[in-house]
Amino acid sequence: MKRFAFLLTALCFVGLLLAFEMPSVHACTQPADGHPVYSIAHRVRQSAVVLEGTVSAVEGQNSYQVATVAVAQYLKGEGAPTVKIGGFGSAALCLSEVSVGQRAVFFAEPAEGGTLRARHFGFADALVPATPETLAAARAAVTGGDPLGGATQFARTATPTDITIMLDWTPNTNHLGLYVAQAKGYYAEANLNVTIQPAGDIAVDQVVTSGAAQFGISYQEGVTYSRAAGLPVVSIAAIIQHNTSGFVTLSAKKPLKTPADLVGLRYGSYGSPIIERAVLDALIACGGASGTVEMQDIGFLEPFPLMERDQIDVTWIFYAWDGIRAQQRGLALDLLMLKDYPECVPDYYTPVFITSERMIAEQPEVVRAFLQATARGYADAIAKPSEAARILLEAHPDLDADLVRASAIWLAEQFQAEAPQWGIQRAEVWEAFTDFMVKAGALEAPIESAKAFTNDFLPGAAQ
Repeated sequence: MKRFAFLLTALCFVGLLLAFEMPSVHACTQPADGHPVYSIAHRVRQSAVVLEGTVSAVEGQNSYQVATVAVAQYLKGEGAPTVKIGGFGSAALCLSEVSVGQRAVFFAEPAEGGTLRARHFGFADALVPATPETLAAARAAVTGGDPLGGATQFARTATPTDITIMLDWTPNTNHLGLYVAQAKGYYAEANLNVTIQPAGDIAVDQVVTSGAAQFGISYQEGVTYSRAAGLPVVSIAAIIQHNTSGFVTLSAKKPLKTPADLVGLRYGSYGSPIIERAVLDALIACGGASGTVEMQDIGFLEPFPLMERDQIDVTWIFYAWDGIRAQQRGLALDLLMLKDYPECVPDYYTPVFITSERMIAEQPEVVRAFLQATARGYADAIAKPSEAARILLEAHPDLDADLVRASAIWLAEQFQAEAPQWGIQRAEVWEAFTDFMVKAGALEAPIESAKAFTNDFLPGAAQ
C-alpha cells in the first residue's frame, strides 16, 4: 500500500512537472536559418482583410488573445467600424503581441460569428506598425496586381539553349530574381542553360549589342544614351518600378541638406560623366544655386572608404545596398533621394533588363523564355525575401549576410510597387526622361522611346 501511495505521489509529481513544461512544447522554435520574413505585399495578397486600426481592449490569455480594434480604414475587404480579431498572443508562441492603444495594420481572415482571425505567415507577423511607409506599401500591394500578370504557364524554348546574362555591378540584391530562377529550376524548365556573368571593363550595353552576351542589366539613363549613340539596345523589363537611388555624403564631413550643397563637392563618378553631370547639375539648378561638382572617376571602388579618407565628398548610391550597408555600419549619412525631387529629375527605371534588337528579331522565343523565368524569380523574391536572400548567399557566400537579408526585405516592396505586374514599363516615363536629357544637354535630340523598351515578353503578354 505504501509502495502504491509512493508511486501515485511520484506520478502526480511528474504530471505536475509536465503540466508546467507543456507550454514549452508549443513555444516558438527559431529555425536554423532564422524565421521566414514575408513582405507586406505578400501578406496583403494572402489576407482576406487588411485594416488599419487601434486596439481598444484585449481579452484572453497569452496563448490566445482577442483584440477589439477601432478601425480607421479597411485597406482590403470591408466590415464594421469596430471589430474583434482573435489569434494574438506571446511572441514566444510565434504569435503577434497586442496591447491597448497599439495602432497597426492588421492582416486577417474571417472567423465565426462575424469576427476575424489574425493571419500569421511566419513569426509574429499578423500586424505591422501603422507608419506612413507601411501604409503606403499596403496600399501599393492592394492596387498592384500579380507580379506575373496572372500567368500560370510560362514560355520555354523548343531546344536546349545556352545564354549569358551580364550584370551591371558585383552580385547584389538587385539581382535576386536571377539567382532565385537559377536555384529553383525556372531556367531549366524554360529549357535554358543560363550563365550569370559579372560586370567587366566594357559597358554592358556594348557587350549585349555585340552579341557576346544575350542579355544584360543596365539603366534607363544608360539605354537612352546608348540608343542616341546608335546602339540597338532594348529594355525588356524594369527590375525596380521607381528610382531608389540618391546622392550621399558623410554628414559629419560634408553636410548635404539641399541640392545647393552639392556645389563644389568632389563627386565619385562611376564612369558615365555626361549622364551623371546632367543629373547633378539639374538638381543644383532646381535648388536655385549655380555651379557644379568636381568629377573624380572611382570605377568599381567602394565609395564609403574613399569618403572616410577624404578622397571624395559625395557619390551616387542605390539605397537598398549602400544606404542600408552604411546604416548597419553606423555611418551618419546625408542623403538626397531622387524620388524626392521629381520636379528636378523625373522618375525613371533603374536598373533594367536589356537585350538587342537582333535577339528580339531572330530569337524572340529565347527572349520570352528567359524573361518569363526571370519574372518568376522576382515574384518569389517579392513573396519570400528571406528565402531569396539565402539563395543569393549560397551563390555568393562572401557577401555580407546581414546586409543581403535586410536589403532583400526592403526591396520586396520596391520591385513591383503599385504596378500591375513586375517588370512593366510605361511610355510616359521613358518620354519624360528623354525630354529631360535633351533639356539638360546630355542628348542632342530625343530618342524614339517606343523602340527603347517593350513589355511584349513579360508573363501574360500577348504572344
